[in-house]
Amino acid sequence: MSNLNANDPNLIMSPLADPVTSAIFANVETAGEAAGSIIRATLKASGDNELLGKIVEVTPQRTHTSPKERGCRVDVDTKSDANENVIFEIQLNPDMHIITRDLFSAAHIFTKTSTRGDTSAQMALKMPRVIYINILGYNIREDNSALVQPFKIMYTNPPSRVAVHHFSGYNIQLPRILEMPPNFEDSLYCWCYTLYTAHLKGITIQEVLAVQPALQTYSEQDMGFSQFCDRYNQVCADPATRDEYVRWTIDQMRQEGERAWIRQEAITEGRIEIAINMIHDGDDVHKISRITGLESSRIFELKNELKASG
Repeated sequence: MSNLNANDPNLIMSPLADPVTSAIFANVETAGEAAGSIIRATLKASGDNELLGKIVEVTPQRTHTSPKERGCRVDVDTKSDANENVIFEIQLNPDMHIITRDLFSAAHIFTKTSTRGDTSAQMALKMPRVIYINILGYNIREDNSALVQPFKIMYTNPPSRVAVHHFSGYNIQLPRILEMPPNFEDSLYCWCYTLYTAHLKGITIQEVLAVQPALQTYSEQDMGFSQFCDRYNQVCADPATRDEYVRWTIDQMRQEGERAWIRQEAITEGRIEIAINMIHDGDDVHKISRITGLESSRIFELKNELKASG
């Protein structure tokens, strides 16, 4: 990976990479049907209400701001002709606070729809329906194996019901697709299988479809999925996107290196804490080294540091 080159004809671009997603969903003309397809597939799979309108606007990397407040960026922002905002967030690295970020950016959207002097009732009438679809490269809930994890703002005392009808969200746990029996009759399964297989195996969308005739059939039947596949092909041939993809990949590698260093530091700190406790208990250096994996010289240093500190 250190020899990444945008001009390499063998460069494979993940459909879940930020620059690829942004280029695919460049505007409603190039990706309106694709956005509508995956939105409807998600809502249908969750048993929730259908999208009420047709997607009329698609904006990648939109920043929502309000006066004197911190702004927030979303990966793909879509709007329908029925006063609906559907936000796509693609998150490959574990982020257990993604719902908090969803709420934060939703607050910006709601705020922008009201004007000074509106009563709460007037604000409620103007509020759009805001739907978040978080496409995750990890399992945000290890205690629930469902592919889609819907979330809403609910009353928790019985009878349990939705408290804010304007807001809803759906965490799609892509790794769960590997645990599911194949179901190419289901639209969301087709979407998730295609995205995650291409990303995980480092192959193109075309290669995924080539080994799954059922996906080829789905592409012929679903205009939005077909639009997405065609758009992926175009984006992968675009020199500017290929350059950006290489920069993005290198940055991801750097971040992973930093995360690995932090994890290693945490492990080392844990070993040191165990060693200090064993020193206090009077255990000998060889035993401490055997249990903690620390070098004997490091344990002697710790003993001297503890002596010096009294």
